[in-house]
Amino acid sequence: MKMGFEKRTLLKAKVHTLSGEKDYKLIGIASHLSDYKLSWLLNEELDFKFRQSEEIIFEAYKSLETSKFSVYKSEDENDTIYTLFSNRSDMAILVKALKNIDYILKIEGELSNPQLLELVEKIKKLKHILTAFEIDQNSLKSKEKELISN
Repeated sequence: MKMGFEKRTLLKAKVHTLSGEKDYKLIGIASHLSDYKLSWLLNEELDFKFRQSEEIIFEAYKSLETSKFSVYKSEDENDTIYTLFSNRSDMAILVKALKNIDYILKIEGELSNPQLLELVEKIKKLKHILTAFEIDQNSLKSKEKELISN
């Protein structure tokens, strides 16, 4: 019986460690393009393969209004996953700390800092992009990180 308890403890420790190892980088994008036009532009100009994914639905507690935020996903040959989130809906902002940007690009996988900076520069140069920049994750509140980390 003692042996079974030890196995469960070890298993929990492994699961906890793996779930805490999610490493990702964030890019903020300001653009007046709609979500599907931006995803199309990134597909055409930067060879992404964005496809629409399940929306984030957020219900405001006080007003009982529902806000929907679009999500697009792409995966490359190196198993790097790119997720493009709309940061605005008609009624709300997904990540309030980033209220001046329209989209958040989350990158999960192997991407060095020079590669990240190169991607930011490529995005900045695209037509209809007002600006793009790396987002410091430490500037986000834990609730905001939870919204984009799943």
